[in-house]
Amino acid sequence: MRFIRLFIGAFIVSIIFALNGFSAEKVLIDSLEITETNISVAETTTNPAKSPKIKKPFIPNSTTALLWSIIPGAGQLYNRQYWKLPIIATAYTACYYAISWNHANLTDYATAYSEFRSPNPMEHSTWKDFVPFGQDPETYITNPSLKTSLENNLKRGRDFFRRNRDLSIIVAAAVYALVMVDAYVDAELFTFDISPDISMSVQPTVQRHAFLPQQSLGVGLAFSF
Repeated sequence: MRFIRLFIGAFIVSIIFALNGFSAEKVLIDSLEITETNISVAETTTNPAKSPKIKKPFIPNSTTALLWSIIPGAGQLYNRQYWKLPIIATAYTACYYAISWNHANLTDYATAYSEFRSPNPMEHSTWKDFVPFGQDPETYITNPSLKTSLENNLKRGRDFFRRNRDLSIIVAAAVYALVMVDAYVDAELFTFDISPDISMSVQPTVQRHAFLPQQSLGVGLAFSF
């Protein structure tokens, strides 16, 4: 009987210790959860969300555009006027073709004219290409009228293609300068405000004359900004 009492007492004591341990563990877990919550809240408050970066609008600089324009078309590329590039390329291609074609013909006519006026023109062949097909080149040496006619034709052809070659060079230089001015003006007027607030209207006006007592009605233009 005494043994049974001791056993029951030991069982009750063990239950009490177990309940105390469970309570202590629960308090420890709760305290850990609170601590972790406090840490997460602290991290949230100390690391606020970064605001997104706002990209600045592109505004070209006129001096930079002018410097870029030293390279044909680069100024328009800097200003982001991409639609102008095919026009510029076409203009430069046409100028290059005109210069090269006129220069090639100038070289042929100048060489033929120089060889034809040499002491021994029959030793050269360039001028013979300008003799009409089927005719003997030697007759243009022995016949004075034919010789004079061919010589004048060669001289006129030389002068004609030299003039056109020089004119093509001037046009190419003008195109180059125009492209530079276009890039500079585009960059300079990039921020120019063209808004609907700028308007023009026709309004009636009263005109006063210095030497007449009466007034007259008229029409005037009114600009609003």
